[in-house]
Amino acid sequence: MREVDSEEALSYWATKARKGEAAIYYDGFLMMDRQKYFNSGGDPERQPDKLRAARFAWHLYMDGVVNLVQRKKGNFSYEYIAVKR
Repeated sequence: MREVDSEEALSYWATKARKGEAAIYYDGFLMMDRQKYFNSGGDPERQPDKLRAARFAWHLYMDGVVNLVQRKKGNFSYEYIAVKR
């Protein structure tokens, strides 16, 4: 499974991937990581690449390009995976 670490890399993967191929777009605990970023005064327009990739994955899902799934690795640790439709 391919790992992508930016919005641009996820976009490129989404245009090239075949149906059923998967890519890990985030590794960690996304909701907690987003909350930490914004609670510490993080600027929505200057989010780290990993958070931007996660937001873009949601847009790909809403556009019908991918399905989004999670794989639990441990306590507060997940792989967030996009699967090409």
